[in-house]
Amino acid sequence: MDRDNKPSERSAKIKQIMQDNPDLSYEFVRQLLIAQAEVTAGHVETFEFE
Repeated sequence: MDRDNKPSERSAKIKQIMQDNPDLSYEFVRQLLIAQAEVTAGHVETFEFE
């Protein structure tokens, strides 16, 4: 049943972010949340400038 709630939770989160930041596009917000999930899941590496 949690699985059924996740899409509506994501939609609610996107809606709230877009209401708070009307200058951001839907695609930007969507990609931001994807990137945030990747960081949380540990699927990223630290980039170091030389």
